[in-house]
Amino acid sequence: MLSTRNVFKCLVLISLTAWSTLLPAQKKSKKPNVIFILADDMGFADLSCYGNMQIRTPHLDQMAAEGFKAGSFVVPAPTCSPARASFLTGKYPIRVGIPYALGPGNKHGLNDTYFSIAKMFKRENYQTMMIGKWHLGDRSDTKPTGHGFDHYYGMMYSHDYKYPFVKTDTTLAIFEDNKRVIEKPDFTKLMDHYTDKAKEFISEASKKDQPFFLYLPYPMPHAPVGTTDQWNGKSDAGKYGDVIEHIDGCVGQILTLLRQLDIDENTLVMFSSDNGPWNEMPERMFGENIVQPWDHGSVGPLRGGKANTYEGGHRVPFIARWPGHIPAAQYSLQSLVMFDMMPTLADVIGFPGNQLPRDLDGVNNWPVISGKSKGGDRTIYYLNAGGKYEAVRKGDWKLRIAKVKDAEVQLFNLKSDISERHNVANRYPGKVEELTALLKHQEETGY
Repeated sequence: MLSTRNVFKCLVLISLTAWSTLLPAQKKSKKPNVIFILADDMGFADLSCYGNMQIRTPHLDQMAAEGFKAGSFVVPAPTCSPARASFLTGKYPIRVGIPYALGPGNKHGLNDTYFSIAKMFKRENYQTMMIGKWHLGDRSDTKPTGHGFDHYYGMMYSHDYKYPFVKTDTTLAIFEDNKRVIEKPDFTKLMDHYTDKAKEFISEASKKDQPFFLYLPYPMPHAPVGTTDQWNGKSDAGKYGDVIEHIDGCVGQILTLLRQLDIDENTLVMFSSDNGPWNEMPERMFGENIVQPWDHGSVGPLRGGKANTYEGGHRVPFIARWPGHIPAAQYSLQSLVMFDMMPTLADVIGFPGNQLPRDLDGVNNWPVISGKSKGGDRTIYYLNAGGKYEAVRKGDWKLRIAKVKDAEVQLFNLKSDISERHNVANRYPGKVEELTALLKHQEETGY
């Protein structure tokens, strides 16, 4: 028989062995870091992994090859501020007071009383940081630090909110939290500046036990486009192509850092754009010969662009990479929407669904992104640049009724006519009636 002393030794040994086997599992089950990178005015076909033959984007291409790429990711509105509001709140932007793109001192703004994606991360004990373009209001109750971000570093508006592009008394500046720290920054250096700040945050955050959430909305390729000497002339698509390749290079720096810090496999990285390319810029952008009419991206096979409700204004690139959790080379034509990000990321980090706002418009699409589900048909409404519901898509069918006098009713089947060239409203009156009723109901109740 074992003595009391030997029994005690055996129990201690068993306990230590059990504890040691749990440590790797605990480390593996740590909540993931999340980085969401947002381009500005990037076209659906601006990246080589989306078919561009003139622009090289090896790092984003690798992300897509190692993870998930969407073929039908849309924003609910085709302009800057509304799309960003939908990302942060999980709702149609008009329902949170952001019907159109905001200017300095605008009475509209994303009030900090709304539950935001950053507040969700904070409740799960995440370190939160935003670096880049805000564009959701400059009043005291509409700034980033009131929306769940521990810290903010960036500009309140687009870099064209100055002479000769915009008549305003506001002087653009980079803010650190709520303090102006750099006056009249050189917009050609913003990409590198923000990337350096992002790498600094990631490096410091990775030293702590808490996971981190980084929202990184870059200012490009919004006009005026421009880049540094390192990237000038690098692409085969002129100055605009240089900027896209610069963005790709910045993403590559972040991915490299994650590997160097050995947190690559515990970090979900997502990339998208706030709307399609600005291929119909107003005359105000062409003063002093700084911006050229061709300084914009490509919609590929799509029609339209920024500020209208054809697919080119709403459908944007979306790539997600998380080794070991998203199978390689996933591609889906399932309809995904920018406001899906809140419930989707809630699933990723284990945030209880019953603690999310009950009136979210977004749905959890993590099963689609992680390759566990193909998804299904859904109904999506398209807001125009003025904040009015103008189109609706249900399954493959899309109805568009532009908010202009004597607007033509347009019906497209996006499966067979992705370019929206063939209006078949006269052929399918029943489908027009069905979708018109949906659009009317959303106009009356969707606020």
